[in-house]
Amino acid sequence: MSETIEHFIYGAPARLKRFRTTLPAGVSVRSTQGGLILRETLDAGFDIDSAIARIEALAVLRGVEYDGWGRMVEAADPQGGIDLQSQTFTVRTGVRAGHGFALPLPDGRFGHAIHLGGDKQGYLLVEVSALVTDQPASPDDLQHAPRRYRQPILIWHTGFAALPLAAHVKLAGLPLEIAFRDSIGWPDPDAVAQLERRFKVARTDTPEGWRALLGAMDRSGERLPGIDGFCLVAARVGRTGALKLIWDHDPVEAADRAQRPMPWQPSHMDDVISALRGVPDFIKMTDTVT
Repeated sequence: MSETIEHFIYGAPARLKRFRTTLPAGVSVRSTQGGLILRETLDAGFDIDSAIARIEALAVLRGVEYDGWGRMVEAADPQGGIDLQSQTFTVRTGVRAGHGFALPLPDGRFGHAIHLGGDKQGYLLVEVSALVTDQPASPDDLQHAPRRYRQPILIWHTGFAALPLAAHVKLAGLPLEIAFRDSIGWPDPDAVAQLERRFKVARTDTPEGWRALLGAMDRSGERLPGIDGFCLVAARVGRTGALKLIWDHDPVEAADRAQRPMPWQPSHMDDVISALRGVPDFIKMTDTVT
């Protein structure tokens, strides 16, 4: 019996266009706002994990975001999980835009962040704090704690736990606008192969291999070749927390790295939680290496 699955891909229009040219036969594509929905039918006995890994590796190679997959079924399951694309972060968690929340960590402690805004495509704009405590902190402690990153970051709205802090204490003023960068250029396959040999890293066409390469380059203080500059992406948040991403495709020089905004590509909350636990910080590595 065959089975049909969908893959969800998001990214800059130019990168999505290049990504489409690399898809294997039998994969259909339709556009959605900000991304692509891929659909393929797998024959009985075909390894779903292999199908997922194949598309995810292509996404990593082309610099777009693989945002998961799903099975096609005859009808929706009324007992299924929350539809995160239609239910806002505030409705799901009780955390209003501009307010702080605590993140339960696997070791029983709590990380913290400020929710700034979100949209219906699954993007959330958050200010991640460096504050990690044994109990959820007060809004005042969160307000005065150092930030984990040099600016707010974008993350995907997935089903992570978030505990609202005092509902009457607002920690960020709205509206606001945060700038991100979208790199222009990318290392070609020969350059990537050379980096694999230099840093003794294999399979950079997989998420694990790519992370290993970025980590090795970050430790050595090197930057990814082939990036000629960047364009700007504005994350604009209205008074109610409604988020809109706006691309300015005019090239910007990348000479002063210290003054560049962070990459626009959304991260996953798992990466934030890992960083707060002391695991090598993939978000920071991506910022410094790309």
